[in-house]
Amino acid sequence: MREIFSLLFILVLIICSCKSIDPDAKIIDPLEIQANLLEGTWKLKDISSAIKDGNVEETFSSIELILFGSTKIGGNFSTVNTASEDVWPITGSWEFYNDDQNQLMRNDSILMSISISDSTLSTSFIVSGGLKEGNWVFNFIK
Repeated sequence: MREIFSLLFILVLIICSCKSIDPDAKIIDPLEIQANLLEGTWKLKDISSAIKDGNVEETFSSIELILFGSTKIGGNFSTVNTASEDVWPITGSWEFYNDDQNQLMRNDSILMSISISDSTLSTSFIVSGGLKEGNWVFNFIK
């Protein structure tokens, strides 16, 4: 009798501990969340927020980056007051690289690592060849 009671108790515990799956629950895609965060106009945080090879590049002090049409696949960008189209073209597109929410591949084959919050965006990338060759970091605010 004791064994039957123990088995029933265990069975009740198992049934009670199972969570039902809500068929109407939406799966949140991290790429979609990231795309929504990217959308908007980003201004350089301050004069020291454009850096090439560890040195401040004041020529980008008034750059604005506009990201639009952002989806989990990718989107478009444009810049205002870019100091060099080799570093930041006036227009272009981007996509998430290998479905990584923290890496964007621009249509000019520049791979950017990003870190983003609701109000800050940090980008880092390498430009190869030309006068603007180097490791670049830009810190933007919304």
